[in-house]
Amino acid sequence: MKSRLSVIAAMVIFGTIGIFRKYIDLPSSGLAVARGLIGAAFLLLVVLITGKKLDKTAIKSNLWLLLLSGAFIGINWMLLFESYRFTTVATATLCYYLAPVFVVLLSPLVLKEKLSPIKGICVAVAVLGMVFVSGVFEGGLDVSRLPGILFG
Repeated sequence: MKSRLSVIAAMVIFGTIGIFRKYIDLPSSGLAVARGLIGAAFLLLVVLITGKKLDKTAIKSNLWLLLLSGAFIGINWMLLFESYRFTTVATATLCYYLAPVFVVLLSPLVLKEKLSPIKGICVAVAVLGMVFVSGVFEGGLDVSRLPGILFG
């Protein structure tokens, strides 16, 4: 039961980001920094409450990788928050959730994996589904929302 509540809480928190972003008049970079600082403070609090020790040698040996991944997640958040500014929360979120499509498409280059026909079909279906859900066929593509789609 506790794990279910944790998942529900995580989904509520993540699911409301777009709504809060729409009503907070701050730059996306400021929101990403604030989100990172709040998250770091929360994790530090959890470490202090649980009494677990941080593995300083593991942190030192992985420092550059940790900094790089932190920078990438910060950029990811800034792009998502910018996406919310330029398009609807629903469209931005759907575009954001297309990230696995890009992972599959880049896997032959980065991971040296073969792009199988089934993967290609899955990518095509996901992109086609996004096109149908985006409303392009209903009222045409609103060019003013294109930056939001690309940021997402």
